Amino acid sequence: MVIEQQPFKRHIPHETAHTHPKPAQRWFARIFFGVISVAICMQIYLGALLWAQPEIDEWLLGEWLINYRGGFVRRGLIGEILWQISHWLALDIIKLTIIVQIATLIAYLALVYLLIHQVAISPATALLFFSPAFILFFPFTWPHLGVRKEVFLGILLCLQLLFLRTSKPPSILIASLIGAGALLCVLSHEMLVLFLPYVLIATVCHEQRLGKLSIATALALIPAIVVAGLIMRAPHVDVATISAICASLQPNLPRDCVEQGSLHGAIAFLGATTQQGIQFTRFFTTAETTNVYFITGLLSAIPIIVTTITYRLWQYVARNTVILAGSLWGLSLIATIPLFIVAADYGRFINIHVTCTTLILASLIQAHRATYPSLPRPKSVMAWIGTILFITSWQLPMWLFFATYERAFPWLAFISINN
Repeated sequence: MVIEQQPFKRHIPHETAHTHPKPAQRWFARIFFGVISVAICMQIYLGALLWAQPEIDEWLLGEWLINYRGGFVRRGLIGEILWQISHWLALDIIKLTIIVQIATLIAYLALVYLLIHQVAISPATALLFFSPAFILFFPFTWPHLGVRKEVFLGILLCLQLLFLRTSKPPSILIASLIGAGALLCVLSHEMLVLFLPYVLIATVCHEQRLGKLSIATALALIPAIVVAGLIMRAPHVDVATISAICASLQPNLPRDCVEQGSLHGAIAFLGATTQQGIQFTRFFTTAETTNVYFITGLLSAIPIIVTTITYRLWQYVARNTVILAGSLWGLSLIATIPLFIVAADYGRFINIHVTCTTLILASLIQAHRATYPSLPRPKSVMAWIGTILFITSWQLPMWLFFATYERAFPWLAFISINN
């Protein structure tokens, strides 16, 4: 039976919902803040390494330095903004990019903390929030992950969920802002259009139906979808365009600008065809990488499934809402399948799905004050032990090159050393 409830308890101000947090809740907030702080410190240290590096890193920085110096290209918005700022203010574009990356990550993780730190702690929510496919993905994949452009989608979704959580009734303005944010995300990286259904899921779950805000949000997303479609259908970038981008980054150049014709960097990959992307992905695909991502993909889904079942979250939304939100979620999953064929960043794609789903589930638990079922002490202790073992027993590799058994399951390396 579906239990009908008010979408959001607006008569209870959010600020007073947890006036006196329990000790366990305070400890959770501190631990989660500590994890976020570690991720930020690691990025700052990575930024210092990149700062001192004589050459531009072709991936960690190269993706952010793609610009419109040779004409309009996909993924070039952020790079063009950075180039214009560095040009106007006579700043080193590399150092400016590193600072912006760190500031962007701090903003994103701060929003994540604001969104979930008041959610009641339990073995299920600990499993969800400390999953290696969520926040721990940042420190576990250091230094290869860095700050990638999906962070902008995370910021957009966090801001949307935080706005919907307030006691003020949402207006048409939020739909317009979401549409503008989605367009900025797509112009920063076209693949993010495939994850935009999560933005609509958030409003559908808030309204408990396809209401005015959801319809307005869907309409506001159309420009981003159209632009992404045009970008994906556009011909691949020619050598002259890549040369113009590289020339704008003088005197320090990334490796793919120095080694013309190679596919060893984000800028060079602008000129790659779909077939080249498929061949590149197949080159790193083995039986081991396939098994590793199959297993870690299933492990990434476990916290989401456990939390949904434990809190019986379907009780807090109408049946039609469950069907619509589930359909949108499935649409995003199916739409991203081609990414696993043409690109090797499997961990990134899984992480984006897990992150968006986690943020929405956390918001749903908080909004409806969903409670964790009471367990006898022995079962509660076992649940916490199982949670800790799950969190510490595996990692989600960022891309195919790192998808080995020993990297994904560190205990295997520990056992092999002792043997």
